[in-house]
Amino acid sequence: MGSWEFKSSTGQNCSYTLHQPNGTIESPGYPYGYPNYANCTWVIVAAEHNRIQLVFQGFALEEDFDLLSVYDGPPSPGNLRTR
Repeated sequence: MGSWEFKSSTGQNCSYTLHQPNGTIESPGYPYGYPNYANCTWVIVAAEHNRIQLVFQGFALEEDFDLLSVYDGPPSPGNLRTR
Protein backbone atom coordinates (compact mmCIF):
# COMPACT_ATOMS: atom_id res chain seq x y z
CA MET A 1 0.00 0.00 0.00
CA GLY A 2 1.26 3.48 -0.81
CA SER A 3 -0.14 6.76 0.35
CA TRP A 4 -0.07 10.40 -0.58
CA GLU A 5 -0.25 12.86 2.21
CA PHE A 6 -0.89 16.51 1.50
CA LYS A 7 -1.08 18.61 4.63
CA SER A 8 -0.65 21.98 6.20
CA SER A 9 -0.64 22.89 9.90
CA THR A 10 -4.27 22.89 11.11
CA GLY A 11 -7.72 23.34 9.62
CA GLN A 12 -9.99 21.41 7.30
CA ASN A 13 -9.26 17.68 7.33
CA CYS A 14 -10.09 15.43 4.41
CA SER A 15 -9.28 11.82 3.69
CA TYR A 16 -9.76 9.76 0.53
CA THR A 17 -8.99 6.17 -0.43
CA LEU A 18 -8.49 5.01 -4.04
CA HIS A 19 -8.86 1.30 -4.86
CA GLN A 20 -9.18 1.54 -8.67
CA PRO A 21 -6.28 0.79 -11.02
CA ASN A 22 -6.48 4.40 -12.31
CA GLY A 23 -7.70 7.59 -10.73
CA THR A 24 -7.31 11.31 -10.29
CA ILE A 25 -6.44 13.13 -7.10
CA GLU A 26 -7.53 16.74 -6.77
CA SER A 27 -7.30 19.12 -3.85
CA PRO A 28 -10.48 20.40 -2.17
CA GLY A 29 -11.92 23.25 -4.26
CA TYR A 30 -10.03 22.29 -7.44
CA PRO A 31 -9.63 23.94 -9.97
CA TYR A 32 -9.63 26.89 -7.56
CA GLY A 33 -7.37 27.25 -4.52
CA TYR A 34 -7.63 24.86 -1.62
CA PRO A 35 -8.70 26.16 1.81
CA ASN A 36 -6.11 27.66 4.15
CA TYR A 37 -4.69 25.11 6.60
CA ALA A 38 -6.09 22.14 4.65
CA ASN A 39 -4.86 18.81 6.00
CA CYS A 40 -5.66 16.09 3.47
CA THR A 41 -4.58 12.49 3.01
CA TRP A 42 -5.04 10.28 -0.05
CA VAL A 43 -4.39 6.57 0.37
CA ILE A 44 -3.83 4.58 -2.83
CA VAL A 45 -4.40 0.86 -2.29
CA ALA A 46 -2.84 -1.67 -4.67
CA ALA A 47 -2.42 -5.43 -4.56
CA GLU A 48 0.80 -6.64 -2.98
CA HIS A 49 3.85 -6.49 -5.30
CA ASN A 50 2.08 -4.01 -7.63
CA ARG A 51 3.55 -0.61 -8.37
CA ILE A 52 1.85 2.74 -8.02
CA GLN A 53 2.79 5.41 -10.55
CA LEU A 54 2.13 9.07 -9.75
CA VAL A 55 1.90 11.51 -12.66
CA PHE A 56 1.55 15.21 -11.88
CA GLN A 57 -0.43 17.16 -14.48
CA GLY A 58 -0.58 20.32 -12.39
CA PHE A 59 0.88 21.10 -9.02
CA ALA A 60 1.23 24.23 -6.90
CA LEU A 61 1.95 24.70 -3.20
CA GLU A 62 2.49 27.82 -1.13
CA GLU A 63 6.23 27.91 -0.45
CA ASP A 64 7.25 27.59 3.21
CA PHE A 65 3.69 26.65 4.26
CA ASP A 66 2.52 23.59 2.32
CA LEU A 67 4.08 20.23 1.64
CA LEU A 68 3.43 16.97 -0.13
CA SER A 69 4.83 13.74 1.30
CA VAL A 70 4.74 10.32 -0.37
CA TYR A 71 4.90 7.22 1.83
CA ASP A 72 5.08 3.52 1.01
CA GLY A 73 2.73 2.30 3.74
CA PRO A 74 1.41 4.16 6.77
CA PRO A 75 2.75 7.70 7.28
CA SER A 76 5.87 7.20 9.39
CA PRO A 77 9.50 8.31 9.01
CA GLY A 78 10.63 4.84 7.88
CA ASN A 79 8.03 4.76 5.08
CA LEU A 80 8.74 8.26 3.71
CA ARG A 81 9.79 8.06 0.04
CA THR A 82 9.86 11.74 -0.90
CA ARG A 83 8.76 15.12 0.36
